[in-house]
Amino acid sequence: MTDHTTGNASHAPLTHCENCATALQGDFCHQCGQSVHNPIRHAGHAIEEFFEAFWHLDGRLWRTLRDLVSPGRVAINYLAGHRQRYIAPLRLFVVLSLLTFFIGAAAVHIDERNANFNDSRARFAQADTVEEVRALEDALMEEIQQARMASGDVPGVDMGLVAAEAAIRGAAANRRVELGEDGTGTGNAAAPTTRDATTAPRPRDSGLQLNMLGHTGVWDAKTNPLVVSWWPGFANDWLNRKLGNIERTMESENFASPEFWVQGLMASAPTALFLLVPVFAGLLKLVYLFSGRLYLEHLVVALYSHAYLLLALALMFVASLVGSWLAPYTAWVGIVVALGWSLVMVWLPIYLLLMQRRVYRQAWWLTAIKYLVVGNIYFLMLLFATLVMFMARLAEG
Repeated sequence: MTDHTTGNASHAPLTHCENCATALQGDFCHQCGQSVHNPIRHAGHAIEEFFEAFWHLDGRLWRTLRDLVSPGRVAINYLAGHRQRYIAPLRLFVVLSLLTFFIGAAAVHIDERNANFNDSRARFAQADTVEEVRALEDALMEEIQQARMASGDVPGVDMGLVAAEAAIRGAAANRRVELGEDGTGTGNAAAPTTRDATTAPRPRDSGLQLNMLGHTGVWDAKTNPLVVSWWPGFANDWLNRKLGNIERTMESENFASPEFWVQGLMASAPTALFLLVPVFAGLLKLVYLFSGRLYLEHLVVALYSHAYLLLALALMFVASLVGSWLAPYTAWVGIVVALGWSLVMVWLPIYLLLMQRRVYRQAWWLTAIKYLVVGNIYFLMLLFATLVMFMARLAEG
């Protein structure tokens, strides 16, 4: 029999699943879950399934985000068996992690009008007296303070400003030594012209200082490499190539830029979070050793708590992005965004404390002690892991 509408041979209703051959009792196989509708044969069903899947995901997404606002609700319900109504914790965490720091990289920038520190070395090279160097250093430090006040509590910005501050003080100290600390130096040999200032090499004594694993002094790949005695030769060669990449990056003008640090930390944070979430779950398992919960239950709590943190950060990054667009037109937007960041920074630790109390149902005083212990250990580990990931990016060149 031919279907004159489609020109294809019509198919009799299926009695057995095409995937596992189990006898069908409805529109879905109760053994493997496959639908009886074949999208290859029925274009209408393919379109229907697409929109059904979209709205189904949208409903789960809305319920997950709505319940995530209440501390601990999603984790409690998920652990109680109500899993179908929510997005799986690992999937939610991965998506929010990538989305949050993607938005953050686009939203968080240092205003170059207030923090133009990239050419600080060249500007110091043009100073002819120690007094001029000190005056320029004070002016650049004032610009850093203004940039710090303008940035508020946005994550990553302060570390970039600290790096710029260190670079400026180092460049100023080097220039004072070249001129003579007492001001008697002529500066003629050490002061490059404006054209040569940006290309003048740094003094070798300002290279990469390493005092570790038996290595002392300024690192050099040929004359003073870092050699780990118990590593094979190819591993030491690889290590020194990476150190060379780090040194070249540190000697570049971009290294003194807060923007370089902000973007680097934004790119490093997702990897650090992904690596440390299982560690956070392990810490919860350790402090709640006698709660009777399995490690994977603690992992669910860890994933949903991180998901909320990421969601809050994503919303604030969006607010910062919108605020930067509106700032030229409304002066109060910057104040509102800075206030919003402050409120989020205050609310987040409160949210996590409430979540831990509701999930594990222990006394407040005991919950507070465990919360402080786990929180401080994890914060230090996260900071260290982020810096390690950032250094790994520097080592890539």
